[in-house]
This record gives sequence, C-alpha cells and structure tokens, in this order.
Amino acid sequence: MKRNAKDKDGFHSPLQRILDRGFSIFMWVFLIFVFIVTTYPFWHVIMVSLSDPARVTSGFLLIPNGFSIDAYVAVFTNPRFLNALWISVARSTIGPILSGIITMLIAYGLSQRDLPGRRVLNWYFLFTMYFSAGLIPTYLLFQSLGFVGSFWVYVIPTVVNVFGMILMRTYIENLPAELRESALIDGANDLTIFLKIVVPLCKPVIAAVTLFAVVAQWNAYSDTVIYNSMHEHLHTLQYFLVRMVDNVAGGSSDAAMQLAMQAGQQGGGARLTPQVVRMAVTVITIVPIACVYPFMQRYFVKGMMVGSVKG
Repeated sequence: MKRNAKDKDGFHSPLQRILDRGFSIFMWVFLIFVFIVTTYPFWHVIMVSLSDPARVTSGFLLIPNGFSIDAYVAVFTNPRFLNALWISVARSTIGPILSGIITMLIAYGLSQRDLPGRRVLNWYFLFTMYFSAGLIPTYLLFQSLGFVGSFWVYVIPTVVNVFGMILMRTYIENLPAELRESALIDGANDLTIFLKIVVPLCKPVIAAVTLFAVVAQWNAYSDTVIYNSMHEHLHTLQYFLVRMVDNVAGGSSDAAMQLAMQAGQQGGGARLTPQVVRMAVTVITIVPIACVYPFMQRYFVKGMMVGSVKG
C-alpha cells in the first residue's frame, strides 16, 4: 500500500523507470537519425562541389575528395551569371520592400472597423486569391502595359500580397484599440499612428511576410520563362542556373559555358564535370536564403502564430 501511495504521488516503479529511460533513448536515436537524413544530402552537395572534378566518384562523401574551387571560379567568372545574380538580388530586395509597404498600408486601412465599404473591400481582395484570368489574358495584359521584356514584370504583379495582407490585418486587429484612441486624443493623425505605433508593434508579422516574399522572389522561375526568356539581360539566377546545368549535362557548346569551363581550369586544370557544376550552382542558390532565415526565424514563428490564440 505504501508503494502504491508513492506511485500516485509521482514516484515510479522500477519497470516504469526502465520504460521511460528506453523511450527517451529511442527518441534521441530517432531525432539524430532524422537530423542526419535531412542534413547529409546538403552536406554531400557541398563536399562534391569542393572536390577535384577528376576524383569525384559516385557514392557518399563526408569530406571533399581532393579540394578544389574550380566550379565556383567557373561560375563567378561568367558575366552572364553575375548579371543574373544582380537581377535576382534586385528583385528580391525591391519587390519585398514595395510589397511590404503597400500591403501594410492596405492591412491597416482594412483593420479599421469604421472604414466605409470595409466588408466589400475584404471580399474583393479575398476573391483575387481564388480566381484569376489565366495565363494568356495575363500575358496580353502585361504586354499592353509594357511589362514584357521589362524588369518590372518581376515586381509590379506581386506588389499586393493578399495572404500577407490578411496576416497583417489580423495582427493589427488584435492590438488594443485604446492605443489608437489615446493617440487620436493627443492629436495624432492616422499616418502618425501607423508609423509610430502600428509598425513598431507589427515587427513579427512584417518579418514573416517579408521572409515569404524574399523566398518567393529568389526562387521565382516561371515568370522569367514566360515573359523574359528572350531577353538575356533580364534572366534571373534560377533561370540561368537551370540553363547552365542543362548545357553542361548535355555537352552543349554554348559560349558562356565554354568560358565558365575555361575559367574553372585555372591554367590547365582538370575539365569541370557536369556533376560538380550542378552541385556548385545548387550551393550558390541555397546559401543566401539559408543565411537570411536564422536572423528572421524568431519573428517568423511569432508572425505565423497570428490568430492562433484568442483572449
């Protein structure tokens, strides 16, 4: 009876302690396994990209097989790559900034319950999330506006982020109404309230929406294919890398690829192989986002929790 009483008070029997210890060991082993499975592929890509092209073989790599940066030299000495990198950086900077400003202004306006036509405007923006004109009408519209063959085709169509607007509007609606009322009593107008009260308090959701926009712009590929494939000076990094990998893998005599391979040889070194180039461009594509995400992760989590807890 005493042992049973102790068990009810929180003390476990020897069998229960063994089971708890076994479960903890199992969970640690399982988590380590998941970590290795999810991390190693990217590690393998990095190791292959830093290996000597002549010594790369099929199989797993834990360290570079003969250290070499010929693949990276070949890529970064290509003028077309530098131009594509500049276009991707520009669209991933200008696009999210403009989108964040305009989306935040719309969200603040729609969060005001005394706004005339607020319900109609909310339904109007929500409608655009589910229905679109289609590819051909959209292309003809952009062509008539002069966006085809222009850098702004990457920026203007994404200026209003409806999903981000909904997140921001919900976040602003959850702010205490007394903040705005007290500011109005002190003589502040809506612009002052927006800049000095709302924006500082909305940093988590702004960071979350901005991260979404940056990742979307950086990884964008289809808009280049549809609108700017014939304009080489407007090719993005994603589009350039796919073309370059295809050229290497297919043995194409493309002049830019030949220049990249000659730069990678560095005075008579081994010829770059498709596998090494493919791994190098993969690393170049992933590293910028991987570097940005850790700094915005805490804001990202807070922003995504908008509306999950009430009261």
